Amino acid sequence: MDILYVSHCIPWPPDKGDRIRAYHSVRTLADHHRVHLACLARTAQEAAAVSPLRDRCASVAIEVMDKGPAMLRGLWSLARGGSFTTAFHAVPALRAHVQWIVREQPIRAVVLLSSSMATFAPAGLPFIADWGDVDSEKRFQYARMRLGGFAHGLEGQRLRRVERDYALRSRRTFLTTPNELRLFRGIAPQAPLGCAGNGIDTDTFDPAAGFDVPADLRRRKFLVFVGMLSYFPNSDGIVWFADAVFPELRRNHPDLELLVVGRNPGAAVEKLAARDGVVVVGEVKDVRPYLAAARGVIAPLRIARGIQNKVLEALAMGKTVLASGETCQTFQPDLPAGVVCCRSVQDYVEAVRNLPDTEAANMSIVVATRAKFGWADNLAPLVAELSGIEQEAMASAPPGGTRANPAGS
Repeated sequence: MDILYVSHCIPWPPDKGDRIRAYHSVRTLADHHRVHLACLARTAQEAAAVSPLRDRCASVAIEVMDKGPAMLRGLWSLARGGSFTTAFHAVPALRAHVQWIVREQPIRAVVLLSSSMATFAPAGLPFIADWGDVDSEKRFQYARMRLGGFAHGLEGQRLRRVERDYALRSRRTFLTTPNELRLFRGIAPQAPLGCAGNGIDTDTFDPAAGFDVPADLRRRKFLVFVGMLSYFPNSDGIVWFADAVFPELRRNHPDLELLVVGRNPGAAVEKLAARDGVVVVGEVKDVRPYLAAARGVIAPLRIARGIQNKVLEALAMGKTVLASGETCQTFQPDLPAGVVCCRSVQDYVEAVRNLPDTEAANMSIVVATRAKFGWADNLAPLVAELSGIEQEAMASAPPGGTRANPAGS
């Protein structure tokens, strides 16, 4: 059947959290249905990016978001009692396209990626709310840890109302982890809910894949952090680690380095380069050489929601991940093989001292990760929900004809 996939981001390249989820969702759904993609881009360069995934879609509509008008929409909505987030993403051109395509094409179902796109749900069509994380909870965490705490807390309340209201209207709302599902059950106990987790591209993140690791990188003894450095939970976590943990590690291991890899490091992260042993690498074309050569990978986040793709990528490469309690909580109830929970500075010191240095230990992590985090298995509940909608549509179609599009009537 024809489905409409509405996303707050372009699903390519799959190089950060939201894009990874969108990319694999669209690719998987295109194996079963005709997928019409409607999404937002931050720049014209993003909108023009080439991807084989384009050819797998029945149609593609990408609208470039102008940040100035988006901020004004968000602030006006917040002042009037609405959500900043949903108004910020409510680009008029994309809304017009959604209205047009459900009128002109035989769309039978809509998938909305993240609660920021909730208001794009067309009337008269079943929709799946793929919230992923409980974004309102992240706002409440921001309220406790960031400047402008009152505004973040207020937006948390407004966005939570959106999440709950649209979940109650949805065919089903999916969260990426049992932990997020448990939280959202307390928010919307009467809503139809499910869990559809994230996976990992094991063809790309494979220690045996064909990529080069420079000799000078292999000779160094280092821990690595990989992530989008303009994202507050990442920048906050790595700054905290460099301040609180790494000096103690250097006292025990004077030759140990900390490499910080990722796009758009802000001033606070850039300043870390002045510390002994800290190297702010910034953006790289391929993170795999850094993962492959690292003694271990760190995920010291103090704010963490949903699945941490940076952790899955490291595990798929056979690396032990030293993770904060907050990061580990996202994987409950079962911590993946290869993740060591560190709740204190001393925990990190012990974990570094006990890092495995054998190929057998590394391969056991790879095998366990592949078994648990396959995309097909994790997205199966989403595919099954759409199959149910398809069966109902077929059953209600008039004999010898095609049922009219309810959204176009």
